[in-house]
Amino acid sequence: MKKVFMFLTVTGLCVQAFPQQVLKTTQVNVFKNGTYYVLKEGEVNLSGETVKLLMPANPLQGTFWINSLKDVKINKVVVKTDTIHKFRTAKSYSDILMANQGKNIRLTYKFDDKNYKDVSGTLLDYYKESQIVKLKTSDNRISFIQADNIRELSFGDKTNDSSPYDSTAMVATVHFGKKMDNTRLRMFYMHTGIQWIPSYNIKLVDDKELQVEMKALIENFNEDIDDAEMTLTVGNPRFYYGTATDAIALGTLTSLYSTPVSGNYNYGYAQSYSYANNISNAPAAQQPVYEYNGLTDYTTSGEKTNDLYMYSLGKVSIPKNSKTSFEIFSAKVPYKDIYEVIIGDVANYSVNRYIANNPENRYDVYHSLRITNKTINPFTTGPCFVLNEKLQPLAQDELKYTAVNGEVSVQLSKAGDIVVKNIEEEVKKEENSKKIGRYYYNKITIKGVIQISNLQDKKVTLTLTKNLNAQVIDASDGGVPKKPGKYNSLNPYSEIKWEVPLDKNQEKKISYQYEVYVINS
Repeated sequence: MKKVFMFLTVTGLCVQAFPQQVLKTTQVNVFKNGTYYVLKEGEVNLSGETVKLLMPANPLQGTFWINSLKDVKINKVVVKTDTIHKFRTAKSYSDILMANQGKNIRLTYKFDDKNYKDVSGTLLDYYKESQIVKLKTSDNRISFIQADNIRELSFGDKTNDSSPYDSTAMVATVHFGKKMDNTRLRMFYMHTGIQWIPSYNIKLVDDKELQVEMKALIENFNEDIDDAEMTLTVGNPRFYYGTATDAIALGTLTSLYSTPVSGNYNYGYAQSYSYANNISNAPAAQQPVYEYNGLTDYTTSGEKTNDLYMYSLGKVSIPKNSKTSFEIFSAKVPYKDIYEVIIGDVANYSVNRYIANNPENRYDVYHSLRITNKTINPFTTGPCFVLNEKLQPLAQDELKYTAVNGEVSVQLSKAGDIVVKNIEEEVKKEENSKKIGRYYYNKITIKGVIQISNLQDKKVTLTLTKNLNAQVIDASDGGVPKKPGKYNSLNPYSEIKWEVPLDKNQEKKISYQYEVYVINS
């Protein structure tokens, strides 16, 4: 005999059981900005010329659509708030009694201050407001028992563990142009509440090659995903209306024009992420092909689609309010050890009008890995964890988006054994070199020297960038000047880049010259 005791587990699980029908989720495409595309489809039974479907809570603006089969026309879709019946896991004796009316039951209840009594019979009713149980005993007597006095319940039959309750929701009534017993429908829309976050693991193999692995963490805080085709999208698609809700799902009058999120391609997302073994997808079972009206079918299985790249995970089940990690790819790729330093405008002569040198000031040099993406997949921005050949941790950095065959740098640490210093001196001054309006400007020529010391017992290549608010006129050792087209008064913002090879324990000096205009006051 099955017994149900007072100590019940609350799961919060709700099972929908209402006359409105539910379509099965068959495809989910997840973006990194907290949004996802979902496609649902299935057979529905009609009541005459209509069928009722539960609406998604807040589909995104302009993305909610319902398609019928090719030869079945939808006349209209009416959406309004309706009462629906749901079931939830029993959380109290009250819920159990409500869910098991008509069943054989045995009650143990408190008869008085000292005594308990057992009674058996058929549970006829439970009056929730007064908490009174109506019981028909084996001798055909009707008994009424106060539920507060019950200490134990036993059922002779299988119990219902879910109790009914009413709720309200937006319900779509789909009207067709003819009477049918059943048909097939497809619903699709964008939503918020599911996102994926990539992360990388980099293991050094030798001094030329490393292993890069990517995994994807899928966070689902919106709806249960059960055996649906799951796709993860890499890229920055434009979502003009941001997270605005589609007008059809609003319970109020819609503003004539919804305000778009201007220029924002990655709205509502606090991080910008895009993962380590190859995905092995078993061949999908042969499915019947349905011809829908108004929707072009497409497939994505680890391939580039326009400006996006899509990973197919095959059929996946992810319960609501959970996180699941998937391994995406793993591959060996080439890399170079590089050292990088950026030196700002140490004099900033156009503002300060003098040079204040600090010859002992050292600039931070960073050791990085310059990785060439020789995989068949783009790297999408995400955290990366770097290990050496012995699987000892070296660093954590962010791997930026990198197209196939592109290069990206992952920073490891400061390189304290490469010393970089910078001093400057004025070498020429031309008074009143230029007049603009009522003002005269002096032209100052400045020479700078960068001193580099490699204290390591190995050869290195140093990538050096010097930023200036001035016009570069000379750079030694193959320095390449570049102007981005921005100016501060008469002076352009400029940079000089060098690739400086250094032997072990070598010291080297490189130089540059620039011209800067300052007002003569």
